[in-house]
Amino acid sequence: MRNAVILTLVGILVVSLITIGVAYAVPQTVPPEMTSSSMPEPPPIEDTTGYPYLLRNYEGKLAVFTDDLVQPDMVFDVYVRTLPELDQQELQRGVRVQSYEELTALIEDYIS
Repeated sequence: MRNAVILTLVGILVVSLITIGVAYAVPQTVPPEMTSSSMPEPPPIEDTTGYPYLLRNYEGKLAVFTDDLVQPDMVFDVYVRTLPELDQQELQRGVRVQSYEELTALIEDYIS
């Protein structure tokens, strides 16, 4: 009887050691949702020094900002909510513009 108990305990110990060994020997896989390639990357930081104009939403309307990003230099009677969804999203983030010609062309596009 005593030998049977010892044999059972030794068997349990051997099975436990084998299980632990297999657990460490099997390579661990990372779920795809946890990999860095599936993680959203932060947007790149833009160099805005050469872009003196900023078009964006101001109190629901299309506005142009230059130096002061708090108060707009010009506000147009174009409600941003009436524009296509993509334009609305771009104006929420702000659209940097490099030249006055480009600025007037974009404003004409939004107004028409």
